[in-house]
Amino acid sequence: MSQLRIYFAQDWQDASSVCTWALLDDARAILQSGSDALANMPKADECIAVVDAAQVLCVARLLPKIKASQLETALPLALEEMMLGEASEQHVVPGALTADGKTVLYALDKTKLRQFLSACAAAQIRVQRMLPEFSLLPVQVGEWSLAWDGQRGCLTMPQHQGLYVAGGDSQQAPVALSLQWQAAQGAVQAVRLFSSSNQIAPPQWQGISLTHERERFDWRSAALNASMPNLLWGKFAPPLRIQAWLPKIKPLLWIVALVLGIEAVGYNLQWMTLAHEKTQIKQSMTRVFQETFGSEVEVVDAPLQMQRSLARARHAAGVADDADFLTLLDRVSEELIQGAASKVNGLRYADGQLDVEVKLADRANLAALQQRLSEQGLHVTISDVNDSGSEISAHLRIASGGGR
Repeated sequence: MSQLRIYFAQDWQDASSVCTWALLDDARAILQSGSDALANMPKADECIAVVDAAQVLCVARLLPKIKASQLETALPLALEEMMLGEASEQHVVPGALTADGKTVLYALDKTKLRQFLSACAAAQIRVQRMLPEFSLLPVQVGEWSLAWDGQRGCLTMPQHQGLYVAGGDSQQAPVALSLQWQAAQGAVQAVRLFSSSNQIAPPQWQGISLTHERERFDWRSAALNASMPNLLWGKFAPPLRIQAWLPKIKPLLWIVALVLGIEAVGYNLQWMTLAHEKTQIKQSMTRVFQETFGSEVEVVDAPLQMQRSLARARHAAGVADDADFLTLLDRVSEELIQGAASKVNGLRYADGQLDVEVKLADRANLAALQQRLSEQGLHVTISDVNDSGSEISAHLRIASGGGR
């Protein structure tokens, strides 16, 4: 995934201002770099803005308990005494917690930030992250890191704290660095010095322990990690887009699609198997029916036609059929008498089915009656159940063939 890095310098004015940029590949190798207006920069999958350290005020403050919904409004007030202008004009972002329970805060001008992001949007550049320059410097335990070009630079401390330093030379350390070193009171063993230019000789500063790093600091190719503070927070946070999340959720989508595909194939195979079995049974029943009653008879519903033909044959032989009214009534009446039916309101017989309107003491008796009828080989369908509290009424449709 390609990455475009843009250096948001202190002297940036508007969309026509020239910005230094770099285009990186997946391995963080620089493919292209240059200085252009935003509209002339190359497109990339991801865009990160690196803010000049001179534009970012970084301070650690002990904050009271603040509701998350009020945090964005309340944070500028924590830095009000350090601001020359209105605190509300500053965009303040919370960072990591220090060892003594303080919260690292980052502040930059809200108006200028809004103008920069608007210019990026007009140039069809979507900035996903915005990092202070000093957060790109690596820091080791017990040390600070300083990127220095001979006149100015940025100092990085633990928990991604940092500040802009300027005004020193090869013999005299910058005042801001000297004050920070004195305030540390020996808690820091050394300052690891990164040169930001190949032309600068290491300075010789008295009173500050320097460790000269051979590696040159270059914001264009510096390593990034998730713990770095993203200044695009609160109302300036970029909206989520499916394109940004798609690479992360694509493996999960493939797994879900595969599972659904396997399940669909399984259901289709099961349906095909059951459909085949149903066809085989239907053909077998049709064959048995035609063998019994003649092949010239048209078969539409073999089970029903078989039942009716058997009934006609039994009637012709003077034998009662299981679906006859008297046969059904005889099998049902004994169970109704044995059960807890308080009253039989009505009986109706049609098409081999007996409809009975009954009243029972409760639902348990209704369930027991259904169970006993089923044990007699009857098929029972219950409907229109009405529970009045003192008794229960129901409609029973009873037919032969329930199966024991």
